[in-house]
Amino acid sequence: MEAAAPTEQPHQHREVDGSAFALITHWRLVVAELAERGVFLHSRAVLDMPWLDVRALIYSLLDSPTRLREVLTRR
Repeated sequence: MEAAAPTEQPHQHREVDGSAFALITHWRLVVAELAERGVFLHSRAVLDMPWLDVRALIYSLLDSPTRLREVLTRR
């Protein structure tokens, strides 16, 4: 008799690593995901924004289904 493969339930909470180290390690994804949303981190408009606003934009990538969230989600 074969054991059934464990399946993840949709309601199970998987923890996302939102540490600064994890974000910096995957910085290319941060830049790419924001650029796809029209936010270019090196543009004058973004550079003139307060850091807390830029930080909120970056962390918002963890609140939606993004490649960054997928890579930082602990299985």
